[in-house]
Amino acid sequence: MRFHLFLIVLLIQSCRTDTPPKDLTRGFYYWKSSFKLTEADKKTLDTCHINKLYIKAFDIDWDFKANAPATKAPVQFDDLPPKTITLVPAVFITNQTLKQLTYADIKNLADFMQTQLMKVWSGLYFNEIQIDCDWTISTRQKYFRLLELLKQQNLDKTLSATIRLHQIKFAHKTGIPPVDRGMLMFYNMSDWKNPNIKNSIFDLNAASQYTATLSKYPLALDVAFPIFRWAVFYRNNRFMTVVNKLDEATLNRQTFLRKDGNRYDVETDTYAFGMSLRKGDLIRTEEVTHDELLKGSKAISKQISTQKLTFVFYYLDPEITSHYSHEQLCQIFLSFGLPD
Repeated sequence: MRFHLFLIVLLIQSCRTDTPPKDLTRGFYYWKSSFKLTEADKKTLDTCHINKLYIKAFDIDWDFKANAPATKAPVQFDDLPPKTITLVPAVFITNQTLKQLTYADIKNLADFMQTQLMKVWSGLYFNEIQIDCDWTISTRQKYFRLLELLKQQNLDKTLSATIRLHQIKFAHKTGIPPVDRGMLMFYNMSDWKNPNIKNSIFDLNAASQYTATLSKYPLALDVAFPIFRWAVFYRNNRFMTVVNKLDEATLNRQTFLRKDGNRYDVETDTYAFGMSLRKGDLIRTEEVTHDELLKGSKAISKQISTQKLTFVFYYLDPEITSHYSHEQLCQIFLSFGLPD
């Protein structure tokens, strides 16, 4: 009898996983210049039990006329954010700005950004700042110095930085940013300027080329998944522009287009979507299905070694979130980090 009980205990233990579920905080990006939650936004936040909002505070870009960095699109709070949700100001800085500055100029840039942040975020509490920049090898030294200076100015706060997939794969070249945490932007996986690819936003086969060393990345990682959609326009196989939120449902109603999968050929010269189109132009729609997000969530959670992290959707907007049910969004949250 005891022997049989011993065998049962061994069997139960062998079926258990040694990896506990991840401690997950649910979040969204809010990427508009005016903060005003719609009723649909509020319902999404409440139903999906969202704990954190990363709100774009402003952009930093290079002003060639003034020959200096400039603030663009600072957020204005038309509504007060919910008190139950943690707020994180996110500052986007163009790589062009870093290219134009000398290493000695970086101190002034850090001071300028800090001043602008205190002005934009006046009266609102925050314990984390996120810097969003797709830095390169040539701007690495200046960008990392900027992060060091911002950290010195905010010693009581967490400093995080966005990390692209290519910065994971080529970390030995692009370096590890001197921050407390990284936010892995798990999207834009292929070159959207290439007319021959199927979906630049989300492609797990393309992503697998970058994630072989992800589990060894020496920085605590949070992760952001895409729910946005857009249409990419080409002329003579050359990239023209991207139109956000333009999807298949809208394009299917246009009589001047011929559909082939997620690609549309313009069959006559016309004016649409705020631009002049010519016969022969190509439009490719890109979106990510619930099933693809679910598959990606299960796959990437096994590769990120960070146990306590935030999982974020990019981004909160009724025109975007309406393409997914709340149950589907919650299912993706729940799937991340669960042991097999």
